[in-house]
Amino acid sequence: MDVLTKTTEGITKHALEVIKKINPEQINLMIEKIIDSDAIFIVGTGRSELVGKAFAMRLMHLGFTVYVVGDVTTPAINDEDCLIAISGSGETKTVTLAAKTTKDVGASVIGITGNLNSTLNEYMDVAINIETKTKEAWKHYTSSVLKGDYDDLTPMGTLFEDTSLLFLDGLIAEFMVRLSKKEDDLKMRHAIIE
Repeated sequence: MDVLTKTTEGITKHALEVIKKINPEQINLMIEKIIDSDAIFIVGTGRSELVGKAFAMRLMHLGFTVYVVGDVTTPAINDEDCLIAISGSGETKTVTLAAKTTKDVGASVIGITGNLNSTLNEYMDVAINIETKTKEAWKHYTSSVLKGDYDDLTPMGTLFEDTSLLFLDGLIAEFMVRLSKKEDDLKMRHAIIE
């Protein structure tokens, strides 16, 4: 089997296993917080930011008011809003500062992280645990690592980012069902100036 196929299959299998382990109560709470918020703010850095932007686009397609932290048109967050903070390590300075600021104004923080023992965890109202390798080195070797199931072909945060993207895309489908939206509803809000 070639490297591309083997690695892609490994990433996909890993993502499905991790997503199945996410606490369903936390998923439901995340959905409720998003639906009940006046606006949704999303923050991440690097590839986590790209994952967040992809999710922001789909939320916009669903009709939510959504902003990506750092964009020049992003307004102030208030206590009727929520922040989705994406950080594999849970220690990314930009993300933890945004989470702290969010809590200071009384808004909710939804954290998506691979590290529940992190600074980000101090601010989270909802914890989505993407139990996987992040860009930080493994602190505790699991049996799968010792068996050689982990390799350098999924470097740094690849597994966290890919799993987060699949989870958030799956969440969009959940929103579509709960809000009785069809693909045509999303297409109506798709960009026409490209």
